Amino acid sequence: MTDSHSASRPTTPELQREIDRIYAVQLDHVTKDFGGGVLGLDDVNLGFRTGRISVLLGLSGSGKSTLLRHINGLHTPASGRVRVLGQDMDKLRRSELKSVRRDIGVIFQSFNLVGPMSVLENVCAGALGSLRGPRITLMMYPKAVRRGALEKLDRVGLADRAYQRADTLSGGQQQRVAIARALMQQPKVLLADEPVASLDPVSAHDVIDLLRQISAEDDLTVIASLHQVELAIDFADRIIGLRTGQVVLDRATAGLSAEETSQIYSSVSGTDIAEVGSSDDANIARAQMPKTGTEAAARVGAYR
Repeated sequence: MTDSHSASRPTTPELQREIDRIYAVQLDHVTKDFGGGVLGLDDVNLGFRTGRISVLLGLSGSGKSTLLRHINGLHTPASGRVRVLGQDMDKLRRSELKSVRRDIGVIFQSFNLVGPMSVLENVCAGALGSLRGPRITLMMYPKAVRRGALEKLDRVGLADRAYQRADTLSGGQQQRVAIARALMQQPKVLLADEPVASLDPVSAHDVIDLLRQISAEDDLTVIASLHQVELAIDFADRIIGLRTGQVVLDRATAGLSAEETSQIYSSVSGTDIAEVGSSDDANIARAQMPKTGTEAAARVGAYR
């Protein structure tokens, strides 16, 4: 996606605060160079609206996970700016970065639960970032944390499994536990890296429906990477296609037909995307999509 405004465009503090209110996550001309001519991200410009669901599509190695790692500060760009919840990630001290990460929940393809521990204790672990000292057993967590964990388990439909070993649950149930654990942070942004890749189709739909419900109820910004195109269209407000670190597709999902779904898959898979990008509907959708912070500055300024 091309940004029509210069990355050096001046932005007043007042205007930047307005941009931050609209866009929970902003990537301005972000490039990640792994060396040896390998670019994980190549001049990526994206803005993710607060409370919306965006799905990243692309083949393995296209840059989906790299983009997510930049958002939670695990990667630093070679050039460009990553701004999350009003903070420039590469300018933060360690303590400040830790504070921002408390507002960023993450769920993984492999669940990352501790199998021998109870479901409840796994969920309580989501609060560790706000607690001092280690917690060796469930009863070492404050009562308020244990109560909150039970509430989160009830929300994902697993309160009756609270004292069961995590490794005795099905894959879909384990992913719901992982979602409950992420919710213990009370996040403002939720990153989901292939959250249903290891699940059967029924469980995958259940998890996606749960994430969509939580996003709507909590005004939670969700950015997920998926491989299942039709599931992505059903789930997301917006689809972003990546290929070799570049954004090759950026579309709203509303009104997408089965034929367009096929074209999206082809574009992400590496064939010509001209047919998709040339339609009037595609041009309108791109014009209405969230853009970079710098482009947002121009848009917000136009309405002020």
